[in-house]
Amino acid sequence: MLDQLSYLLIDIGNSRIKFACVQSFNDELSVKHCTEVSELETIIEQSKKVLVASVGKIVLVEEIRQICTKHNVECFVAAIQSQQFGITCAYKQFENLGIDRWLAVLAARSITSDAVAVLDLGTANTCDIVVGNQHIGGWIAPGFSLMKQSLLTNTQKVFADASLPESLEVGTTTPSCVNNGCLSAIHGFVAMAEKYLSNSCSEYKIFVTGGDQSLLFSIKNSHLRFFPNLVLLGLQRFI
Repeated sequence: MLDQLSYLLIDIGNSRIKFACVQSFNDELSVKHCTEVSELETIIEQSKKVLVASVGKIVLVEEIRQICTKHNVECFVAAIQSQQFGITCAYKQFENLGIDRWLAVLAARSITSDAVAVLDLGTANTCDIVVGNQHIGGWIAPGFSLMKQSLLTNTQKVFADASLPESLEVGTTTPSCVNNGCLSAIHGFVAMAEKYLSNSCSEYKIFVTGGDQSLLFSIKNSHLRFFPNLVLLGLQRFI
């Protein structure tokens, strides 16, 4: 049985739903996963407040709202503003920035005051740069699986297997070349983020989150830090 004063944080991603229960804004997160909103009803019923982040999954957000209404639980759906918690968004049309990217930025700034690159690796790979309290901007690229699928779909005589490389090597078969080629692109994503920061900042960090972050575990870099879910951590600031 959950504590009646718990807060439920929900991150609706492209492939699955991540969630965590906390008692306060500074509790450590224990991130869990599910595939259907209905799996969360018992937890929602026992929560004081539900906080939701979603990029485009309007139907699922509405399902959560309805469950919250049914059990008389407050529901907060995160929305980006041009400035929040003292941090200014680089987008002139700030509403076009994905809420997942923005919450990860808010989380990163709550952890460090150094310049920081926030990398979220999943279906898409995103990078957002924050210097001081200014979001400078970022990049969006295909994630590992999308890169791999694009090769298989659009290139003749290229085939792959389901394995994931544990470290970056030179491939000696077509499947290993595909896997390591996609991995090298992700390593390059990190390298360019670091190059951008190091050109103008003496102190900086690179925060990595998302389902594919394990692809970078072999990198030895003192600037690199890994997080189970920065989106939920950013959402936690709204408690």
